[in-house]
Amino acid sequence: MTFWNVFFGVFAGIIAGVVIHLGIDAIRNCRFKKKAKNNLKFEIDFNISKIDSFFKELEKYRNKVNGDSLYNYFGYFPLSKVIITTMIQVFLDRSIYEYLSHENIGKLQNFLSDFSSGSEQYINNQIRWNRENFNKSGVKQLAIEDIDFWEKRFKDSKQDLQAVKEKLK
Repeated sequence: MTFWNVFFGVFAGIIAGVVIHLGIDAIRNCRFKKKAKNNLKFEIDFNISKIDSFFKELEKYRNKVNGDSLYNYFGYFPLSKVIITTMIQVFLDRSIYEYLSHENIGKLQNFLSDFSSGSEQYINNQIRWNRENFNKSGVKQLAIEDIDFWEKRFKDSKQDLQAVKEKLK
């Protein structure tokens, strides 16, 4: 064999290896993105059901406030218990830009900020304060306003998640 025969044989092998590697990598990326999109849909469905459970707990809280028996309410709103793993992952690897518009990305960001440990502490501390100070003047009205505020936030978050889910189809 001559030098050139060996050279072209090795060169062709390297080119074939690179092409095969790029093809396999493209297939992996396609599968990964499809899986991430499906996982994101699952998380959104789960989080919508979580918000529905928060509505039920909020209704119990409202009933105790309206019944002047807030001292007897010991519910808790675990807002940070929503699933956000895939949401964070698609934000970090920037694949979210392939799935959603800027408006829908903003909706997910609002959801992530509303359902954080800080929000969880805030709502539960406010409920505890309202329960401890319920006999004071104006606290019942404050509790009702808190309920209305959180009801609107939950409703907006649920609508945002449903809109994002529709865009993912």
